[in-house]
Amino acid sequence: MSDKIKILFVDDQPEILQGLKRVVRSMRKQWDASFVLGGAEALELLAAEDVDVLVTDMRMPGMDGAELLAEVVRLHPHIIRIVLSGQYDIEHFIRSGWPAHQFLAKPCDADALKNTISQTLAMREMLECNALKKLVARASVLPSLPAVYFEIDEELRSDNASMQRVGEIIMRDVALTAKVLQLVNSPIFGNLRRIDSPTQAVVMLGADLVKSLVLYMQSCSGMEMPAGISLERISSHSLRVGMLAKEIALLEGCDKDVCADAFLAGILQNIGSLVVLCSFAEEYRDVVTRADAEGLPVWQVEKEIFGASHAEIGAYLVGLWGLPSAIAESIAYHIHPSQCPNPDASFALTAVHVANALEKEPGLGAAFIENDFDLDFLAQQQGLLEKMPEWQLLQESISADEGELR
Repeated sequence: MSDKIKILFVDDQPEILQGLKRVVRSMRKQWDASFVLGGAEALELLAAEDVDVLVTDMRMPGMDGAELLAEVVRLHPHIIRIVLSGQYDIEHFIRSGWPAHQFLAKPCDADALKNTISQTLAMREMLECNALKKLVARASVLPSLPAVYFEIDEELRSDNASMQRVGEIIMRDVALTAKVLQLVNSPIFGNLRRIDSPTQAVVMLGADLVKSLVLYMQSCSGMEMPAGISLERISSHSLRVGMLAKEIALLEGCDKDVCADAFLAGILQNIGSLVVLCSFAEEYRDVVTRADAEGLPVWQVEKEIFGASHAEIGAYLVGLWGLPSAIAESIAYHIHPSQCPNPDASFALTAVHVANALEKEPGLGAAFIENDFDLDFLAQQQGLLEKMPEWQLLQESISADEGELR
């Protein structure tokens, strides 16, 4: 059996496909690429062959890209889906159900295409269970806080609407933060630098696009949480971890990129729990109940029941979405950083681990009971253990000031 990654490229223009063949020729030892003209041919091939990655144009006669992607989500949810297109209506794309993981704009630089595919695949080994891979790959929307939508709508309707204020509201919601940053950092917006702040993101997107995104998320988030699990507490916990991780990185003199990674990874460190809650709400309630009753860490029960922890599931998802590898790595190993195989891992990983361990307020009912420090990991980094009292003071300050964000 070949270990090559199978990639399917779809476009209605033969000359585009010929160009793509030239681009991926240098990857022929790692990739097994196929090329078809249009959505109907793509579905025929997918019915006969297993594919890892689909790269498709959007504007095609007959079956367009959005229709093709919707069918792939329905029939082959494990496939990683990437849009490569010159023109398309992003608002229509959002309303159609956000069926792609990443977006690339034509003309696309050869290295950018190859790097996007390679980075998207980087976290696939985090999940050994194919059922979980399908679950995560299908996740285009996550449960969010209804109150946040009302606040955003009220702010945008105001005569003195402030996009800064909209960004601050979004930052309180894990799912909205993730989707806004995923969208604004897509190459279709032509940003030359990465946008790390929700407040920057909404300014870049504009009020109309933010409205479309919020309406779409609201229409998909009517799920009822099981007793004992609070989305508000999850988001509150995540925001405090992100803020504390950023402050720890700042205190240690890290550059702005590391500080931004620590903030985002901290906010998104529990996003894997939201993915599972979307499809297995009652089962996840059992995870929380058992963890509380038996005094076990929730990640251990998750692994026994689902085959992976929320950390691994979350890392796989943000990897699919194309967020930087430092963020995915910080999410993947934030519980046990000593297990990270990368000896040069960003300090963001350390900051998120410490922040999550210091943050005692549980985010999933009683799930986050006494997050333990990875003392072996911290002891290997000279001087870190001695800084705990200072970091504890930061945590107390952030908890005291949290009400000012509301």
